[in-house]
Amino acid sequence: MIIVDAYCHFGECRVYDASVSEYDVIDALNTNKVSAILLQPFPGAPNPVPVHDSIAELGARYPGRVFGLVNCNPHVHRDLYHREVERCVRELGFVGITLDTVGHAVNPNGQDGQTVFEAARELGVPIVIHTGPGLFASPARILLRAREYDDVKIVLAHAGAGLSTFDAYVVAKEAMNVYLETSGCRGDETKWLIDELGPSRILFGSDRIENLAAELAKNRALGLYQFQQYQVFGQTATDLFGLHGISDVTEVAPAPVVENAAEVPTETTPEPAVEVATEAVVEPGEAVVEESAGSEDENAEAATEAPNDETESAEAAPESQVEAHAVTETDETVESSSQTANETTSDNGHISVPAKPVESST
Repeated sequence: MIIVDAYCHFGECRVYDASVSEYDVIDALNTNKVSAILLQPFPGAPNPVPVHDSIAELGARYPGRVFGLVNCNPHVHRDLYHREVERCVRELGFVGITLDTVGHAVNPNGQDGQTVFEAARELGVPIVIHTGPGLFASPARILLRAREYDDVKIVLAHAGAGLSTFDAYVVAKEAMNVYLETSGCRGDETKWLIDELGPSRILFGSDRIENLAAELAKNRALGLYQFQQYQVFGQTATDLFGLHGISDVTEVAPAPVVENAAEVPTETTPEPAVEVATEAVVEPGEAVVEESAGSEDENAEAATEAPNDETESAEAAPESQVEAHAVTETDETVESSSQTANETTSDNGHISVPAKPVESST
């Protein structure tokens, strides 16, 4: 299923003392299997222009996954405001404009607030308005503008953020060009808005990238029907902002080859370690005895033709001589190895064997 985070801030913010990096965004998208995200500068960005550029560069490197929303302070000179908004939309391909009623202290019904509505109408993009607690953040303040600019699609970010969620519902009920983004709302409020307004009027968003997992969990716990999830999680934002190139993020299943490879030795292969250990501890003397025993069986027929006195003398050979002979060979081998080690020590000044000798405890 396609999931679009329709409202998230990016970059540095001196108002809320926050910072969100490129790594934070991409890592959160991949970890939470989110298809795409709409990024905007924080209202407290020291300069929103380079942040807009960073969002555009990120979108170029991740096409179909990162889109931009313009967020400038409309209290600056209007020509400067229009110039930056137009640059972002027409040159950088941004898909909407943000009016931050709290971070920029903008009255939606004031002259600077009207500047934002005019820019959205001129450029043909939706306008996203911060709502919730605050002097200018009440959703009720948007109703007059929504009727005046009924050709502009309006998103009420946070849908009143719980405190004014019912007001956001009334505005959306009265103005069909108003949509609600529900980050910051309780789960029961979100479910009620979906049931009352329909899933095609509701958008999923996180506000802050660190909230993404929590907002996903909240919406997934609402008990929505499949068609409601499909619409709220991604399709509403895709249609509203005209997003292109978005694809579903496929779940990565555990690699079965690795798991099977770990199971094969225990199921199909006999225990070779036992055989190797048995061969490794065989002493030279024992090997001679086994070979002798095997030779007696193999040469039994040939021995029948030999004189009886030779056979009896062969059988009478004492086993102690065989064992003594094996012990003698072993002692000679140990002495030879010890002599070689001593010669190596005297020539090089140290023992060249990498294995660390074991010291006997006193």
